[in-house]
Amino acid sequence: MLDTINSHRHADTGSADALVTDYDRDSIHTLPLGTVPIKDSGLSKARLIKNVRLETQIELYRESSMGSAQISVDEIPNFFHGDPDGLADDIAVLKKLEALKSFDCYSLRRGFREAGVKVDSGEGLSLSSAKRRELFPFMRNLTRPLIRYIYGGKHLDVNDTQALMELISSPDQRAVRSRLEGMAGALDTTIDDLPNLLEDFGDTFMSLSYYRSYFVYVVPKLDMMVEWMREVAGSPMLRNDSRMQQNFKGIEQVLTFLSKNVTRRFNQFDKNIVIDWDKVTISTFNQVRKLITTHHASLAEVLCGLTVKVYEWENAFPNRGGSPDRRADFLLSEIKPGLDGLHRIERAAPRF
Repeated sequence: MLDTINSHRHADTGSADALVTDYDRDSIHTLPLGTVPIKDSGLSKARLIKNVRLETQIELYRESSMGSAQISVDEIPNFFHGDPDGLADDIAVLKKLEALKSFDCYSLRRGFREAGVKVDSGEGLSLSSAKRRELFPFMRNLTRPLIRYIYGGKHLDVNDTQALMELISSPDQRAVRSRLEGMAGALDTTIDDLPNLLEDFGDTFMSLSYYRSYFVYVVPKLDMMVEWMREVAGSPMLRNDSRMQQNFKGIEQVLTFLSKNVTRRFNQFDKNIVIDWDKVTISTFNQVRKLITTHHASLAEVLCGLTVKVYEWENAFPNRGGSPDRRADFLLSEIKPGLDGLHRIERAAPRF
């Protein structure tokens, strides 16, 4: 589902959106600075990232053969030597963004607004068309009942939100239009404004599908990582090392807790966001929207943290091998840092 992190070199085209690849646009852990009001042209070509230790860093470049070159926001003056006043303004902006816990477009919309950072409301704060098509199957609980209701049980092959909106905007049968008028009345809107209302609601539902896609990717990998860790814990070199065994046990407990709890959350979403379109009201919409958005921040932070750890584990050990000492060093230096924070966030997450 998710590609391995690749190197992305941005050409200076003079357009913020042109500086954003689909990878960065859809990513939960990278923020291309071309989308931010950065004055220094060199700095604007870099990224803000969450690294494997869950630190916010500026990534200057990433190459498969050389790794990732990262600096902190405080280190910017050591590497960029443009206009001092402009650079000071850039650092002030990045200091505000440094505190963000994830860099997906949904978190960025909220984070930019709360930080008072003004950006062009362009494509940089929305998912790519390819990603939206990829996520559409995760929305079946919403779209299939909606299509059945509008078209009287008729099966229609709809593969993306744009096609769905076109069906709603241009009803081709009197009965279909009549059902849409009834729905518009129940939702306190007009039939002309109904597509916009449904599209807005669909964007909220799409956000849940977005986080679900990371959940579907990460959880099986966590199970693999735990088994990989158990192998090294049971190795002759480390099985009698009480300190290491305690570390392994702690890491496994947190990873298992996070996996089970996030799984439980998505199971609860499946039970709580089923919409009966025959009885839908604006209150229904608002309740479902509130339920999803209440979980946004904690889901984003936990899934962002787990994703970068899984990414780097797969990059460092593509065949899930490695000597006991190399595995142990990676677990302590890369996997363990930040896990306690994710544990606290998940424990404090909203309940259903």
